[in-house]
Amino acid sequence: MDKLGIYVLTLGPVQTNVYVTYNKETLECLIVDPSAEAKAIIKVIDENKLKPSAILLTHGHFDHIMAVNDLVEKYHLKVYISKNDDEMLGDSYKSGGRSFIGHGYVTKADFLLNDGDVIRLLDEDIKFIATPGHTKGSGCYYIESEKILFSGDTVFREDCGRTDLYGGDNPAIIRSIYDKVLTLPEDVNILPGHMDMTTVGHEKKYNPVAIYVEKHGIDR
Repeated sequence: MDKLGIYVLTLGPVQTNVYVTYNKETLECLIVDPSAEAKAIIKVIDENKLKPSAILLTHGHFDHIMAVNDLVEKYHLKVYISKNDDEMLGDSYKSGGRSFIGHGYVTKADFLLNDGDVIRLLDEDIKFIATPGHTKGSGCYYIESEKILFSGDTVFREDCGRTDLYGGDNPAIIRSIYDKVLTLPEDVNILPGHMDMTTVGHEKKYNPVAIYVEKHGIDR
C-alpha cells in the first residue's frame, strides 16, 4: 500500500473489523463497516486530522452499521451499499439486531451499488464486486492499485461467512468466493469483516471453498 493508510478497529458485540482508510497526502478518509462505538472511530479520525468523505457498507447486518448514524450526523457523510441489501438497513429483523442483541439499528444509504460499479474516493478507483451468499447484497470493495479487497463477511482467513441468516445462500457464496475473489491476483490483501487479514494466494490454498470446489467442482 503506497498511497493509502489503514487504521483497523475491532468493535461491537461480535468483534467486527472497522477500517478507516485514508489518503496519506490529502488525509481524505472513508470508513468501511462502522460496526459500533462511534466515539472510538471519531477519536481515530480526529486525532489523526483525517477528513471523512464516505461510509462503505459491505452488507446490511446490524454489526456492520451500528455507528453509521452517529458518523453521518457528525461528518455529513454519504453512505454506499449494494442495491440488494438496502432493504436490510431499515428493517432491524432482517439485519439481525432484534434477534442477536434485543434491539435494532436502522439507517439509510445515499448510493445503491450494482456489480462492477466504480466509486472515486481517496483519489482512487474503488470497484464494488457483488458477492451474494452471506446476504443477498453482500459485496467487496476492491482497490486494484493498492492491492486491497475489503471482503466484509464473504470470505475470512481460511473460512467464509455464514449463510443461515436472512438472505443467506450457501451455493451462492461458494460461487462468489470461487469466481469473484479467488480469481483476483494472489498478492491482493483481503481485509475481512472479522478475524485477521489474509491474501488471495493464501485462500486459494487453504480456504475450505477452494478445497471443496477442487474436489467436487462447482455448479456454474
